[in-house]
Amino acid sequence: MRVLITGGAGFIGSNLVNLVLAERPDWEITVLDALTYAGNFQTIESLVHSKKISFEKGDICNMEFVSDLFKRSAFDCVFHLAAESHVDRSLYESSAFVNTNVVGTQNLISAALATQVKRFIHVSTDEVYGSMGENERADESWPLIPSSPYSASKAASDLLVLAAHKSLGLPAVVTRCTNNYGPYQFPEKFIPLFVVRAMENKPLPLYGDGMQQRSWIFVR
Repeated sequence: MRVLITGGAGFIGSNLVNLVLAERPDWEITVLDALTYAGNFQTIESLVHSKKISFEKGDICNMEFVSDLFKRSAFDCVFHLAAESHVDRSLYESSAFVNTNVVGTQNLISAALATQVKRFIHVSTDEVYGSMGENERADESWPLIPSSPYSASKAASDLLVLAAHKSLGLPAVVTRCTNNYGPYQFPEKFIPLFVVRAMENKPLPLYGDGMQQRSWIFVR
């Protein structure tokens, strides 16, 4: 099984790489990552040097690069995790979120269709559902009501994948997980940010009265 993991040097991606290696040691894994601010090559460096995985540095927004990679690698399965993912950052850098999360995803869809990928797993977020009341619980039929450029771009990418599945036969699955925490998480994220600032006796950034509730799941 030849597998591509986009965003594999990121927080969730690098944890997924280690999980797949542990549970499917016979799979051939290629990690594709642009190594932007959220990517950390050190999380997978030892795996690359020991040749347990292959690494490609590149941008999913570059269709020529993506197409060439898919043609020469003949992937059976794609785990698509590459994304701009910080809500606050999206408020003032929204174009980067549209480019990576929407255009980049469409490039991967096109390449997957052209090379007959057998499974396309698109990792999204529950942020696409927007804010909910205290007793509300979303399921797959819940309407998409994104409330930030980040969640709007992820909702758009979800719909592109689902449209390709319905109209073009892309064998795709979309996952919408809640907030993750755990090893290798970028320090601007909520839990590591609060822990570090508390250790340094710095103010904790809160919106409104601080009574909001959020769900969390351990990344492993």
